[in-house]
Amino acid sequence: NQAAALLGGQAIIEEGLLNEVVNLIEMPTAVMGGFNEEFLALPRDVLISVMKKHQRYFPVQKDGKLLAHFIAIRNGDDIHVDTVRQGNEHVLGARFADANFFVREDVKLKLEEYRPKLSTLTFHTKLGSMLDKSNRMLMLGAEVGAMLGFKGVDEIKLLGRAVYLAKADLVTQMVTEMTSLQGIIGGEYALRSGESADVAQAISEQYQTVPQSKVGVALALADRIDSLVGLF
Repeated sequence: NQAAALLGGQAIIEEGLLNEVVNLIEMPTAVMGGFNEEFLALPRDVLISVMKKHQRYFPVQKDGKLLAHFIAIRNGDDIHVDTVRQGNEHVLGARFADANFFVREDVKLKLEEYRPKLSTLTFHTKLGSMLDKSNRMLMLGAEVGAMLGFKGVDEIKLLGRAVYLAKADLVTQMVTEMTSLQGIIGGEYALRSGESADVAQAISEQYQTVPQSKVGVALALADRIDSLVGLF
């Protein structure tokens, strides 16, 4: 927190990461580092996930926006800390360059163009591919939508579109590299593909414990019902 305050910002401290770092080290020293501001054009969740998962860094934000800085925790004192900072910056820069490449390649196609490739992913040997699951979800989505009171044509179309695209991001390079971003990346790519904000939100929150939007709830239910009934 003191390190982030030097920039007038706040450290994003996620409890799981904090506990992991605490248990990895004996003599903590916070090291402030930076990265190329061009990488801020990447989706926020990609930046945070790379920092947290790969490097165990704490991102820094100001007024809700990420800054081009991170806080690494060194196991030791501050001797030669500049060398440590430079090493960490170099590694993170390479990680972000990889992520930037994945996103740049992924967005060459619209999200819906990835959907047919779900046939190459097995959901379960007796239940078929992820494309088979996606097709079952379409039928379930119509049933769930009716039960939840989806009536207007526009509302029904939004749900159908969200369910149709929900699993497409599973075959993108970014999700293949970082599976924790499934759904989140789908929502981001949906927006970049020209889909509505409602569809993108539903896709991005489908794995949440409790989705916040009505379309997201219906999508998540269709997904879970298919898995529960099919796997039983």
